Amino acid sequence: MVDTSLRRKVTVCSALGLLLLPGCQAADTAEPYAEAIGFISADLPELHTRTVSVETDDSTVGYRYPVLGESHPLSIQVRTAMAERQTAFLEEAPEGRNPELRQDTELLAASADVIGLRLNVVDSTAQGPESSTLWYDAEGGLTLAWTSLFRDEQALVQAHVDLADVLREEYELTTEELPAPLGEVTAYAEALAQEQQTQETEDQEGEGRDTKEQSAPTGSSDGPDAAEDNASDSDRSDKDDEGDEGDEDERAALPPGEADLTDPEQSQEVAHAWADSPLADLAFSTAGGLAVRMDPDQVPGAKGDDELLVPIEAEAAEENLSELGYQARDAAVHGNASPESLDLGPEAGTEGTTLDCAQAKCVALTFDDGPGEHTEALLDSLDDYQAKATFYVLGSLVGEFPDVVERTAAEGHEVANHTWKHDDLATMSDEAIRKDLQRTDDAIEEVTGQAPVTMRPPYGSLNATVRSATAHPLILWDVDTMDWQSRDTKAVSKHALKGTQAGSVVLFHDIHKSSVDAIPDVLAGLHKEGYHFVTVKDLFGLDGMEAGEVVTDARLN
Repeated sequence: MVDTSLRRKVTVCSALGLLLLPGCQAADTAEPYAEAIGFISADLPELHTRTVSVETDDSTVGYRYPVLGESHPLSIQVRTAMAERQTAFLEEAPEGRNPELRQDTELLAASADVIGLRLNVVDSTAQGPESSTLWYDAEGGLTLAWTSLFRDEQALVQAHVDLADVLREEYELTTEELPAPLGEVTAYAEALAQEQQTQETEDQEGEGRDTKEQSAPTGSSDGPDAAEDNASDSDRSDKDDEGDEGDEDERAALPPGEADLTDPEQSQEVAHAWADSPLADLAFSTAGGLAVRMDPDQVPGAKGDDELLVPIEAEAAEENLSELGYQARDAAVHGNASPESLDLGPEAGTEGTTLDCAQAKCVALTFDDGPGEHTEALLDSLDDYQAKATFYVLGSLVGEFPDVVERTAAEGHEVANHTWKHDDLATMSDEAIRKDLQRTDDAIEEVTGQAPVTMRPPYGSLNATVRSATAHPLILWDVDTMDWQSRDTKAVSKHALKGTQAGSVVLFHDIHKSSVDAIPDVLAGLHKEGYHFVTVKDLFGLDGMEAGEVVTDARLN
């Protein structure tokens, strides 16, 4: 059972008037002000982050996402959403203007029950910055939109009415001056309230006529009829006393939706329907109410240049919160007082797979037959785009270039098995295949500290014996750059750029200088098209692969 009362009572006024308590506004301002509870994630030792940033002559893009544990659902959701936004930005970027897109995250709440994040977007091609929030329900392992903080769609509409009331009372805005969708919601609620009031008046008048027809003679004040009149007056008086609950009744008149806001898809659908809502960017105030961030330009008479924090008091807010909403509020208030208590677990910095390539535009660049004398130059090129790739190395060369292999793994690339010395596995016995692959696995693990998880058979040659003998999935390719044949840098680039689709696995050989020299153009071209460069393991990671399974690509179409 969730405790719906405030667990932390704020009983003193801030000297700056930041707390949402009656009489606690600073004397030198008439504006309502809420202190939004939020901590920059980099300031929290428990909350690790990763940054992906690329600057080219055509554009500048970057995003920072949280790493909350190995393949944490919220990390996946945030990074994938940011990656999709970046892809759309790059695909639509105007030529010659060097547009810029920056995306970041901010922690709003964290506890064993819930984690709340604010996603901030600065797009030089848009009118202004954008922000929204995501919430993680630990019990269900679900990532939910901001709408999940409310018990149902009826409560969601009431929260908009409450926000509109604050703006009308504190800033003296008319219904017409309220920003969308507050104006529409308020106008609709007012119309329904007026209709309801008219109907009640007509009903009362009808009751009055019936009472007169059945009443005692004029002048009589005794008897059962008089008692009925007195009771009727008492009932009306009770209704008048309930006038303070009019706001609740006003919202009750609105047609309730049927969406289950505890369901990720439905909460997201409702959030999409309310895409222009100020409540999409809300936090919790130090008093336990809501703190809604708004653009001052949306509120005539508001002060400030960057953002306006509008409070919905705790008493009004908690009428509409869901169970997750109560947990989020308690986590926010508690975390604001004791940020060091925000324990996200011992594996918070372990990333795993954090990009869902079933949704994002991913490509896996793979390099065979190394390491070699050109591999470090290749690593430098990949680093310019913070691109991750997969290296199918020969076990016999790992010992010759241990520093290169170690660097490859340390920079986040996948080091995988390509046999000991490039023998055709399809011509070998089961036992010989097992020994060859195990010997190569051991050599890689000795240098990198990690055993390979995928294998590529030389020449792409395999049969049933190879499939049964290997402990790894067998990774082939769908884009062959033919670099081993052409040894021509431009031809290699052309093959790669022309053949790549979302989910492609592209084959190169880093033992050829012509291939390595082609990579800067390949990276530039695919980046401009909005691709994200991932390892083979990450390309298929969320679905997983079986030992002996043969895979060529993860194309989405």
